[in-house]
Amino acid sequence: MRLFLPVLALLPTPALAALDCRIDRQCGGGACEPFSGGSMLVEKTGDIWSITLDGQRWEGYSAATVTEGGEVAIVIPPQSGMSGLISIYPSGEMSFTVHAYGKGAIAITGSGNCTGVGG
Repeated sequence: MRLFLPVLALLPTPALAALDCRIDRQCGGGACEPFSGGSMLVEKTGDIWSITLDGQRWEGYSAATVTEGGEVAIVIPPQSGMSGLISIYPSGEMSFTVHAYGKGAIAITGSGNCTGVGG
């Protein structure tokens, strides 16, 4: 079941505070490819968003106190060598960007869909 605006508006409640996001594709270095990793679990507890992907966990925060059209925007401050932004739209679609620095600056973008967990 895809999330729609009424469900996204209720995210802070414990039963609907988790989203399972399936990433369809990722892009970096001028090329896009299907994403072969697992799903991204996005959970809200208080003011903190927990983002878990393939055994790694990051903490994020709401990017604004006002949501534009029901969009949830989560900023991930620098952690474990990366930072980023996740946007989840009322339709359940999501997009993200991740920045890192290794042998130069790296930017990866991607997109997919999220569904509610629990409830």
